[in-house]
Amino acid sequence: FSQHSVSPPLHWGSGTRRPRPRGREGSWSSRCRRTSSAGQPQSILCSPILHQGKLLGILYLENSLIKGVFTSDRVEILNLICAQAAISLENAQLYESAQEYAQKLEQSFVELSASQSRFHNLVDNVPGVVYQFLMSADGSMSMSYISNDCYNLYEVTAEQAIANVQILLDLVHPEDAASHQQSIADSIQNLTPWQWTGRIVTPSGIVKWMHGEARIQKLVDGTVLWDGLLLDISDRKRAEQELQQAQLQIIQSEKMSALGNLIAGIAHEMNNPLGFISATLQQTKPNLADLTEHLKLYQAAFENPGEQIQDHAEEVDLDYLLADLPKTIDAMAMACDRLKNISTSLRIFSRADKDYKVQFNIHEGIDSTILILKHRLKANEHRPAIEVITNYGDLPLVNCFPGQLNQVFMNVIANAIDALEEINIEKSFAEIQAYSNRIIITTSIIDRQFVRISIADNGKGMNAEVKEKIFDHLFTTKAVGKGTGLGLAIAKSIVESTHSGKLSCNSVLGQGTEFLIEIPAS
Repeated sequence: FSQHSVSPPLHWGSGTRRPRPRGREGSWSSRCRRTSSAGQPQSILCSPILHQGKLLGILYLENSLIKGVFTSDRVEILNLICAQAAISLENAQLYESAQEYAQKLEQSFVELSASQSRFHNLVDNVPGVVYQFLMSADGSMSMSYISNDCYNLYEVTAEQAIANVQILLDLVHPEDAASHQQSIADSIQNLTPWQWTGRIVTPSGIVKWMHGEARIQKLVDGTVLWDGLLLDISDRKRAEQELQQAQLQIIQSEKMSALGNLIAGIAHEMNNPLGFISATLQQTKPNLADLTEHLKLYQAAFENPGEQIQDHAEEVDLDYLLADLPKTIDAMAMACDRLKNISTSLRIFSRADKDYKVQFNIHEGIDSTILILKHRLKANEHRPAIEVITNYGDLPLVNCFPGQLNQVFMNVIANAIDALEEINIEKSFAEIQAYSNRIIITTSIIDRQFVRISIADNGKGMNAEVKEKIFDHLFTTKAVGKGTGLGLAIAKSIVESTHSGKLSCNSVLGQGTEFLIEIPAS
């Protein structure tokens, strides 16, 4: 009992004056007076009960029969009893305190559980993924918390992400990984909030657009902590792209409409003089024949014309003129017919679409498009002419929007010309001539249900990565200012969305590219 110090007891005989401390039931003196009425106490013992120097109580004993009853042996025993009593009292107080603490702890646990429940309910109703991300001073990363919506975004459970945060980091799209890492580095360097928009690829292969924001905090030990939110913005991105594509398609359609109006106006203005020239030529040839016959009659009637007439006939080479003029008129008539064909092709290409589909001759549309692009197909000082080979099948008239289909033919054939011109860069005229540039256009009917138009070139082709993106909005492999990345995207939209058809691409690197357009035949 060394840890429980017990002070020596106060021990009086019959003549000793007793102290007068106050107790719960009054003073000792009053108690003694009550005792004295029954008999004067002969022995009294008063001992403090202490625990680690702290007064817990007082032991008071008295005997009214015997003097000196509290011997030293008995006092020693009473000291032991006081020590045990001190321990018991302390334990009782500790137990009472423990009970109170347990009640408070239980109440705190209930309140904490309720708070956590409210937090989880709040987080689960937040549109997005709530998380806490940490990067220690040595560069190691961990996720201390992430909400259950983690699975909806990443196809990875919250438990998996917390166990190994690298799983989430590895899902960042390869093309966006550099910007993602840079955004984290910038946030750490400047201690500024983190923001990033990019793509992830889920384990099932789905590409999603994601936007993340987080508040940054640097702890004393050098650990950097981010509390943030991740949002799936795939639908928004898709809507933005569709809106932008629709706007650009409207702009492109307006341009095509303006071009169509211009071409239609030119064709109309050409028709009037062409009609006059054609009619005049038709009348000129028989008139020339009559004039020639009349001259021959003069020659027959005057076998010996004057010297002046003879000299003039030789000077103008009259015999050659009489033989050549009919040929010249025939050539002029052929040129006039060609101009008529050009005018007709221009009107076919520029025809305005109605708000409903009409029957259309696909071959006329292709021919008119080739005519419009004729200036790009001709030979120049850098290369020989690009040869266009048409293998037309027996096609029915197709219900479609002719103006839109002509735009598809224009975009695809122009793309083929671009591909051939690109492969000719840094080649000599002779080298290009040895491997002549060709565009082969083939049409056929498939199972009496679809009209197929194949437009193939013998350019350099494309790899799988480019082929996968060739119809993507704003994607282009051409130099700045050369292409907009809209032509093939618009063509695909016209064929598939407007005409319920299919536009696909086959390409072999080093051999060339083929675009296949399939449209319902009826």
